[in-house]
Amino acid sequence: MKDFELKSKIFDGKVKFYFSYFDGEKDRIKTCRNCKNKKDAMMFLIKFKKKYLVDNQYLIKNIAQDMFDNESEHLKRLEHFGKNLSSETIKQKRQFIELIIKEFGSYKLNELKISQIENYLLNDDFHSGSWKNFFLETFGNIYDESVWKCTKPVPKPHFQRFARNSHKPDVFTSNELNLIFNKNIWVSQKEWLLFYVTSSCGLRLGEARALQVRQLKIYEGILVVDGFIKRNGIRTNYNKKGNNNDRKIRCVPIPDKVLIELVNYITSNKLESDDYLFLDENDKLFTNCHLEYTFKKVLKSSGINTFEKKFVPHSLRFTYVTKMRTSFPVEDVRKIVGHTTTEMTDYYTRMLITDMCKTLQPARKVINELFK
Repeated sequence: MKDFELKSKIFDGKVKFYFSYFDGEKDRIKTCRNCKNKKDAMMFLIKFKKKYLVDNQYLIKNIAQDMFDNESEHLKRLEHFGKNLSSETIKQKRQFIELIIKEFGSYKLNELKISQIENYLLNDDFHSGSWKNFFLETFGNIYDESVWKCTKPVPKPHFQRFARNSHKPDVFTSNELNLIFNKNIWVSQKEWLLFYVTSSCGLRLGEARALQVRQLKIYEGILVVDGFIKRNGIRTNYNKKGNNNDRKIRCVPIPDKVLIELVNYITSNKLESDDYLFLDENDKLFTNCHLEYTFKKVLKSSGINTFEKKFVPHSLRFTYVTKMRTSFPVEDVRKIVGHTTTEMTDYYTRMLITDMCKTLQPARKVINELFK
């Protein structure tokens, strides 16, 4: 039986009207007292529901009940405000909303202490710091929703962020990079080039796997990053945090030495515009697991000490950002690598790719010096 759905039954020869509702702790049944007919019962129900909702408008379960539900007013509002979330993000957010309702649904948002939320997560030894931060981000969305559900909105608090990892990937030195990209220690020159591009353009591994010839603007010396390979092996046409409506495309300057390697590779393999740059011997996309295994073997062959440091493929991206920040303002680096605020990303993706290429030309001289 749905909440506040009017029902009737015969008791002692008389019709009795009733409805059920959840009070935050358990389901309750309310009888429509002194109601002689359905009209009286409906008026009773309307008055009760109105008073109940006013008294309980701050209950988290009432504020969040339709958040991130498909076809909900909440999602429609987000779309109107330009916040176009991917279907994966919506699904994930909804799962977290349901968990929050389960754990905190009976609390009133305007009475809930921030320490109660943080202690709940501090006592969770199972989930990662990233998971906990996403939980807090979703909880923050509930405070935003209080603008629409409550008489007086509840200001969003400042949550403490959890450490994402106990040990972040370490950064390579220039000498270590030279050791890694010694072609003689690589079994596959194709995989060498994939990682060489990843390192010198600051790509995520999924972005490198997704590279197609058309993304190279050879005469401008620019790489257009416009998609990545998801876990299910499908290529997106948008970048991380993007979606089909807001693709978050970015452009990256390519060092001359890398560009020459790419042009020679494309020419010798007779690749066409829509061809993937890097496919395995079976003409399939490389898997993350395979590339991670390859990288681990190369590290071992290079002679780099990996006992005291944490080196993974993503260390190449950490290294790129670190090198770039020595010569560029942090906001410029964030644009190039895709780590931006919403305002910066909106500005960047509104520009035409040709305009982006022009603005990045001065950076190419510095890039060539940094990645000799």
